[in-house]
Amino acid sequence: MTTITVDGLGERHLVAERATLTARVAIAHANRDRSMDLGAAVHSQLAGSAVRLREAAAATWHSIDVLTTNARVWTDKDGNKHQDHVTSGSVRIKLARLDLVADVVAELSAIGASVSTDWTLTDATRQRTIRELRIVAVQDAQAKADDFAAALGTSVDRVATLRESGGPAMPAARGAAGGARDELTIPEITVRVAVVAEFDTH
Repeated sequence: MTTITVDGLGERHLVAERATLTARVAIAHANRDRSMDLGAAVHSQLAGSAVRLREAAAATWHSIDVLTTNARVWTDKDGNKHQDHVTSGSVRIKLARLDLVADVVAELSAIGASVSTDWTLTDATRQRTIRELRIVAVQDAQAKADDFAAALGTSVDRVATLRESGGPAMPAARGAAGGARDELTIPEITVRVAVVAEFDTH
């Protein structure tokens, strides 16, 4: 009896279904109170945009971080030290309306935020796809084992062991969205399931 050890892989590429925008504000000023006032004003506008998008059902979720203010010391080109105060915070918005991503990014940027975008699938799509790919991965391993067994002049008798290798992977595609709506490209998300199996032969 020979034991054949093989890998099996199931992989699928799906167009992203959600875009989580993270809008960050950081206002530096020599005067602490002025930094806090300016930072709060921008942060409030960002929060207002998030709430409006939720109310319009364009966003499924949002979060608003608490603002913080920290002192920062920096040195100019002449070697002189300066101190200013930086008020920073962020607002996160998960958009279901992907046709609005470019416009919302432009809106948040115009308010004074730097915006990054995380692209993902919905939980339902991710879980359904993982279940389907587990079957594909096992079938892939079985086919490889059958090929090796045939090359050895024997056949597979049974599966001795089977384990998932590294767990199902669904990396979130990242990128910055901006510009006109027709310039926005919605990326694909790769969902992958890998297994390692041992097959006993006759």
